[in-house]
Amino acid sequence: MPMIVSLEELKAHLRIQTDEEDTLLTSLLAQAQEAAENYCRADFHSMDDPPETVRLAVLLMASHFYECRDSSDRSAYNTMIRAFQALLYPNRTVEDMF
Repeated sequence: MPMIVSLEELKAHLRIQTDEEDTLLTSLLAQAQEAAENYCRADFHSMDDPPETVRLAVLLMASHFYECRDSSDRSAYNTMIRAFQALLYPNRTVEDMF
């Protein structure tokens, strides 16, 4: 699946300068994009120019799971998921939900 946020963008956002965790980061991007597509019932990877709010939501989720991988802080997760959904809400394909 083509990614709407590149590995390089995520690494720049997280200020990572090595390639040691590229496999993990790529996996986190794929999972975050899949979660966004499932929430919106849309295929963002097939778009030439996905909405910036969708790209930001994917970046937000992938970053959260990278930065909090050793923690189970429920409050941080709840904050992230509310922001993720708020960014994605206008991009949902409502007719595909029912």
